Amino acid sequence: MAIELAKQLETINRKSAVCTVSGGLDSAVSAAMLANAGFELHFIFFDWGQKTLLKELECATALAETYQADLKIVEVPLLKSLPGISLTEKETQTLPINEYVPNRNAILESQAVAYAEFLRAGIVCVGSTGGDHICPDNSPQFIVAMQALINQGTMLKPEIQIIAPLMSTDKTGAVKIGKELGVPFEHTWSCHNNTEKACGHCSNCEARIEAFQLNGMTDPIEYEK
Repeated sequence: MAIELAKQLETINRKSAVCTVSGGLDSAVSAAMLANAGFELHFIFFDWGQKTLLKELECATALAETYQADLKIVEVPLLKSLPGISLTEKETQTLPINEYVPNRNAILESQAVAYAEFLRAGIVCVGSTGGDHICPDNSPQFIVAMQALINQGTMLKPEIQIIAPLMSTDKTGAVKIGKELGVPFEHTWSCHNNTEKACGHCSNCEARIEAFQLNGMTDPIEYEK
């Protein structure tokens, strides 16, 4: 864990966290980092119409059991109703996939903040990583903007802190940290496609495969290709 993050966590006086958990590798590692720091975890999972809903929910449920976290499942009807947006069953775009879903992270993280305020949690944790940001709502600037919104729009004091523990690293770094923390990678799903096995050729699969290879590890999930 980065020294800066460790220092930040030490200043949080309410040692509980709401973690946005998608069943993906990054959010799993981020949650593990907070568990390792002694935080009580509350997982929130969003059904926003993603093609991989059932696989993601299966993984999120297994991760909640691993980290003894309660799991809140929230449906997002607006995003489910929008036709033709990327990564959903209604997707009409052709490859390469445009991974941006309109204002998704602001919508999801705002709901996570509401849940955190209800629980009187100290942190909202998201799984965004560093590197090139295809989507503007996965950037450091977006996290800063969300923190400003929390400061202005919530009443709980001290303010809930929104953190992205992996923002200073990439997928390879996330796998390395996850290995050190014993993250059950077999209970994570990164593929964009709704297939029995991960497709092995979408952008998320390619990044994940490379990350495990660079760490000298074998990815425990199966791939079609």
